[in-house]
Amino acid sequence: MFCYLWSEDDEECKFGQRWVYAGKDPLTDCGKRIRESLGVRKDLFPDIKARGIQVWDVSDFAQSIEKFDIKAKVDDHIRNIIGFRKEREVHTIEQTLMGLKVSEFLASHNQPLLEVGLSTDQHQQAEAVLEAYNKGNRTMLAELCARFGKTIWSGAIATETEQELVVVASYVKTVFTSFANDIARFEQFRDYVHVDTGEEGYEKKIRNAFKDGKKVFAYLSMCGGSKRQDRIDFLFSLRKKRMMIIDEADFGVHTKKQSAPLQQARKKSDLVLLMTGTNSDRAISDWGVDFMTSKTYAELLVSKKEA
Repeated sequence: MFCYLWSEDDEECKFGQRWVYAGKDPLTDCGKRIRESLGVRKDLFPDIKARGIQVWDVSDFAQSIEKFDIKAKVDDHIRNIIGFRKEREVHTIEQTLMGLKVSEFLASHNQPLLEVGLSTDQHQQAEAVLEAYNKGNRTMLAELCARFGKTIWSGAIATETEQELVVVASYVKTVFTSFANDIARFEQFRDYVHVDTGEEGYEKKIRNAFKDGKKVFAYLSMCGGSKRQDRIDFLFSLRKKRMMIIDEADFGVHTKKQSAPLQQARKKSDLVLLMTGTNSDRAISDWGVDFMTSKTYAELLVSKKEA
């Protein structure tokens, strides 16, 4: 039993289920079901990969609630709890946020999530950074091109270094939901709870997560505001093994007003990972980088050809 999620626009998404028979690829089979549901408007779904479908194996969960059957409506059971339902399979919420909520729901009900692997390039870059950290370096710059998969890669770095608190700071707010959605849907990261510090009660959510034996990804907006410094002070006052990931480090957060509060708050033992796709010279700001790694799009194409 699989559930799938996709969207036609940025404001709504469609969540459904598909009974996938043995030997068939779940992503392809769910894509086929979506195309069938569109009737004469199959032009809205020309390519499975282009539509960004998300799929979850919900077999264990379906069995636990006695809905492991081709005619059972396990998707309705999940959607009724998550909410934001418009009608039938449509939800009035963007796909990234809906995907995060589905992943968190399934993880909380002990449903094993999909496992993710690293590409050869991701693996090599991870090894380089981990080796640098092991040598005592604490501030890293990763200039990684588009399509590299920076989110999963940085999550792997955090997991391999056994970080209890990962602070993801960015000037671009849309980074947070997409970052959390990418991380939360995979088994290797199920022990992490994702908290947006821009929401009310974020402190309690973080404390409760640690109390429950979980680890935390905390998302920190570096846009100016009266509460920003309080959030920084709270996150860096916690006595946890901590890593700071600055995403889109060359955009906004590279300025003195944005970077200085983070530099002043970090502890000596905190790991810092500056991530950018371009303009690494600007991303460095005043951080005093100990180690740099990079990967260009041309190099990715070469790797693809060799594979």
